[in-house]
Amino acid sequence: MLTPEHVKEILKDYTVNLRFHARGGQGGVTASNLCVEAFYGYGVCQPRFGAERMGSPTESYVRLSSNSDLVRSNEQVYGPHFVAVLDESLLSEVDVTAGVPKGGWLIVNTVADQLTIQEAVKRKDINIATIDATRIALDVLGRNITNTIILGALIRISHLFTLEELSNAIMKRFKGAIAGKNIEAIKQAIEETCIFDIGLEPDFTVDTKVPWQQIDLGLPGYKELDKAGVWYCDEKVIPVGSDQVNTGSWGEWDMIWDAETCTNCAQCWFICPDFAIIREKREDGKYHMIGIDLLHCKSCLNCLNICPVQAISKKLKQGPAACAVPEESGGN
Repeated sequence: MLTPEHVKEILKDYTVNLRFHARGGQGGVTASNLCVEAFYGYGVCQPRFGAERMGSPTESYVRLSSNSDLVRSNEQVYGPHFVAVLDESLLSEVDVTAGVPKGGWLIVNTVADQLTIQEAVKRKDINIATIDATRIALDVLGRNITNTIILGALIRISHLFTLEELSNAIMKRFKGAIAGKNIEAIKQAIEETCIFDIGLEPDFTVDTKVPWQQIDLGLPGYKELDKAGVWYCDEKVIPVGSDQVNTGSWGEWDMIWDAETCTNCAQCWFICPDFAIIREKREDGKYHMIGIDLLHCKSCLNCLNICPVQAISKKLKQGPAACAVPEESGGN
């Protein structure tokens, strides 16, 4: 494990690079801002996103150093020493460990144990820290915003700043009870972070751009994807485009439909912004609801709120925490 004294020595000659993976609306950019505000030395941060909707994958970057000359760069971080993932579902959509050197740290908001995360990212040469940030956020903050909680886990493993320094930054950013609740959540996160240290320290000289950062070659052309923006045509999923876009992972809830209670009033079908209500035409010549398309449903809750007979309910995707690591794995 890194120590505060060792980190201070590293920061004299090198930058420490961080990358935050989140979904739109989860506060990944704010997390990167708070890192710079809490850090005692020099730092820069910037996001990488465009016109994404709430729930879409986003990235934000941080460079920290005691030497002001070493942070004079506004490009994205290609070799992060610490990566924080605010939403576990991103592990299957984004290469979150891209550019991470051996011995780097991956922090994940998850209820899975660290060995499971190693298998998910296909990296056994990096250290893993897990925290059930969603549960803490719902218990303490009352909403699923996990950015400050992830920073609590970062304090535990990185020693880039202290709880007091981060608390001061939060009190400048937030006011009153909101600041107090965030600080309370951070304290809880520091205590509950589960650590799997493989005994390797990251190479802080690594900060290089990988040779190829664009989309893969040989993908289907525009003629094959010309209908990709439409989920359905005549109530059938259009192949190639929409059936390969898992926007359902953007939401934090699974929507549940009760066929016995449903009266087929179609109010949910009319209000759904993503055509995620599935219907079929039957012998009576009328369309009947047959389910919810969880591949595309972003859990906006419009259907739940408008249903007059409460035939739709919700279930939080993330379940109970399972942070324990088998003794023989060497975790602590």
